[in-house]
Amino acid sequence: MRRVAKAIIDLDTLKHNFQRVKHYAPNSKIMAVIKADAYGHGMIQAAQALDAADAYAVAQLSEAIALRDAGISKPVTVFQGFQTADQLAQMRSLQLRPVVYQAAQVELIEQQDEGDLAVWLKVDTGMGRIGVPVEAATELWHRLKQSRSVTQLGLSSHFANADVPDHESNQKQIDTFNQLAQTLQAETSLANSAGLISFPQAQGDWVRPGIMLYGSSPIAGKTAAELGLKPVMQFQSELIAINHLKKGDCVGYGSLWQCPEDMTVGVVAAGYADGYPRHAQSAPASVNGQPTQIIGRVSMDMISLDLRNVKNPKIGDEVELWGRQVDVDRVAQCSETIAYELLCNASKSRCD
Repeated sequence: MRRVAKAIIDLDTLKHNFQRVKHYAPNSKIMAVIKADAYGHGMIQAAQALDAADAYAVAQLSEAIALRDAGISKPVTVFQGFQTADQLAQMRSLQLRPVVYQAAQVELIEQQDEGDLAVWLKVDTGMGRIGVPVEAATELWHRLKQSRSVTQLGLSSHFANADVPDHESNQKQIDTFNQLAQTLQAETSLANSAGLISFPQAQGDWVRPGIMLYGSSPIAGKTAAELGLKPVMQFQSELIAINHLKKGDCVGYGSLWQCPEDMTVGVVAAGYADGYPRHAQSAPASVNGQPTQIIGRVSMDMISLDLRNVKNPKIGDEVELWGRQVDVDRVAQCSETIAYELLCNASKSRCD
């Protein structure tokens, strides 16, 4: 049964944001990141809308299989690579490009006799998550080069702090990566959304835009609008009640919010069951295009709104929780999280 709250996806806006990527990185190939169901926007429909991309990237093998099953034939990079020989064989048969970040994966490739495998060797330049150590990268690179299985080999890494452009680690990572890439004469991929905007010198052969494709700002202190990005997801619901409360009346679980005066309060059919963050505090919203904010604690299925500045509210009025009028990044800040999480969680309410 369809719930009232819904996430509406505008694929034309997705295409607009892709053009912004091309604006920022005109000389690089573009690997559109559509992992986690395209950040909650629908992986298959996102891939089809982003057909101008040179390749796609997902996190896991199962996502790549779903793309192939849907008839998507473009190159697909799998960030988490493979862990077994069977998974490696599957990747070869589906012409997927795994990321290699452990010596054990190199050993599995060396045990294969068949060729035509494209690989990214990922080096840890400061993220401390996955990636081979810098001091081991050259040896592993040459082992992959000498393997009978590998016909295409690139070098990749990942920024730890690109969302904060003046963080001292960014240039250190760029320098480390570029020095290694020059030594190996490697095809390169380093820049994510924030990196490709802030550090043109890090764009290399391939850029990997993710969150910016979906209209959220990847850079602290910069709004999506300032970067020329537009929201792809509109998360909406409607008013189901309008209450006239007295000064001192409490709203919501825990009685944490008290009315400062006699006021009108609206109730929206949405909550954390629909993907709205439970910990949101005073987050913005809009009713029929008029700005307001949530009050009280978010419930499983309902959110309360301050309607004092909303003219002529009525039952059934459209409420935008984020989208064109309400910045998802601002809602995320009010929830002490990031837009990535909100967009992914709202996928359960998506209208494809």
